[in-house]
Amino acid sequence: MTDDTPWLTRDQLRAWMKLVAVMELLPAALDQQLQRDADLTHFDYMVVAMLSETESRTLRMSALAAATNASLPRLSHVVSRLEKRGLVTRCPSADDRRATDVRLTDAGYDTIVQAAPEHVRTARRYVIDALADEQVAQLDGITRALLGRLDPEGRFAALTYPRGDEALCEARLTGADAGEGLPEVPGVLFRDATADDGPLLRRATLRAMNWRTETFTDADLDRPEFAHYFDGFDPARDRGVVAVDGDGPVGVAWARFLPEDDPGYGFVAADVPELTIAVDARGRGRGVGGALLERLLDAGRAAGWPGVSLSVEDGNTGARILYERAGFRTVGRNGDSDTLLVRT
Repeated sequence: MTDDTPWLTRDQLRAWMKLVAVMELLPAALDQQLQRDADLTHFDYMVVAMLSETESRTLRMSALAAATNASLPRLSHVVSRLEKRGLVTRCPSADDRRATDVRLTDAGYDTIVQAAPEHVRTARRYVIDALADEQVAQLDGITRALLGRLDPEGRFAALTYPRGDEALCEARLTGADAGEGLPEVPGVLFRDATADDGPLLRRATLRAMNWRTETFTDADLDRPEFAHYFDGFDPARDRGVVAVDGDGPVGVAWARFLPEDDPGYGFVAADVPELTIAVDARGRGRGVGGALLERLLDAGRAAGWPGVSLSVEDGNTGARILYERAGFRTVGRNGDSDTLLVRT
């Protein structure tokens, strides 16, 4: 019998054993500091930190479990302990009474604010300050490669791209990613569009207009019949969902309420928002478009919209199939495009 075990070389074994030592020692050092200074475990800190990163300081239990790589039973036990300390509260979700939301209290927020400085100093002491700048860059590449094997679906992506990173800094499991039963895309997170996404929506509008050929330019977007799709996007009224992977946004779907005296190409009524979807080349063939569409329609149902409309040009068969699968039906004609509507 031949031994086909892929034994490690001497250099590989040396590197592996050092990694094993770090995995044993570093968590204990982080736990020790947090227990001493804030009476928190490192996992407690992760839970509270994830809640603090959302605008409402609230996440569904399922989203929080995904963000912290925890089973629901383990997370429930930790949340119960934090709740007894007054750091979090639990309540039925406003969108789905069957689901449970976890909200960070003011006391919980104060705790994370007070704990963060020494936690950062500890991270610097044991990791960052022990490395030269080029080694930090190498560490980023090494850990990214390892996460590609350990976390191929990107469940930990919300932790691995800190605030300020242009790729996933805003995809921190907000409402757009919290709905049970919505389709997932490996390596992609979803976030709600904000008023700051105007430039993104502008680029996406151009991409949607040029679905077949590069007919339009950025200068064309200043024309009123195009500009109203992105200019003045208001998340208090309109809705949008952005898909993000490790290299940045890969797609966006948004719906805008346009008035009767300034209608879009897919206008049906002033109380029915018009949908636009754009997915870039990096996101195509991965199910990003369908996942964006389902999340936007889910948001529309939660908001009580009577329906969602859109315009699809003749020949755009792939888009038409996607929309019809989601329940859209033709209700009108505008030039060389059909107007489609789905009731929500």
